[in-house]
Amino acid sequence: MTTPPACPRCLGALRPPDLWNDQWRCEEHGEVAPYRVATSSREQALLFLARAATAPVWVPWPMPVHWFGSGVAWAGDERTGPRATAFAAGGPSPLGGPAELILVAEEPGTGLGARLAGLSGTDPQRIGGKPEEKIEAAGHPTALWPVLCPPDRAVFVGEAYGVWLWVALWPSDAATLLLEHLVLWDLRSTEMLATCLLFGADSTHL
Repeated sequence: MTTPPACPRCLGALRPPDLWNDQWRCEEHGEVAPYRVATSSREQALLFLARAATAPVWVPWPMPVHWFGSGVAWAGDERTGPRATAFAAGGPSPLGGPAELILVAEEPGTGLGARLAGLSGTDPQRIGGKPEEKIEAAGHPTALWPVLCPPDRAVFVGEAYGVWLWVALWPSDAATLLLEHLVLWDLRSTEMLATCLLFGADSTHL
């Protein structure tokens, strides 16, 4: 089961394709890729994405200590396939208290990562200068640049496999998690990893 299709940029309701238009449309943002969140069987949703997504399906492995999966979402329809994927996990922040991490891979112009970052557009406005963080994605060191965002979160963005890689964390001091050598794997090439992930409480930010 999933939530009804929504706009990845504002979560507003969508007008489905019809005889005059073959695209999903948001009243505010025009043509968009329909966004859905898995409400049950999240392991099966991950397996679906691993087989159908055109964008990477990033998951951290090994998971940080005492962390669990908390959500799975994607944007795209049956014709295009999922062009954006999101995996959420929750657990203890290195500095204390609960924290949440969301990993988004998306084609430029989708807008899902920008919404989570609190941006009004669809893509990062500018990337340049020296990266602030590095993670390992599919065996490769991957640079991340900080994104100017609301103070309740920390957001970083980079590029992997030709699409955006967004890393969003709540609260902002949970960004110290990135100092622990976060390793990401793309489930499209390691599909069986989806069966090893344990899920806990639902994400509050997807």
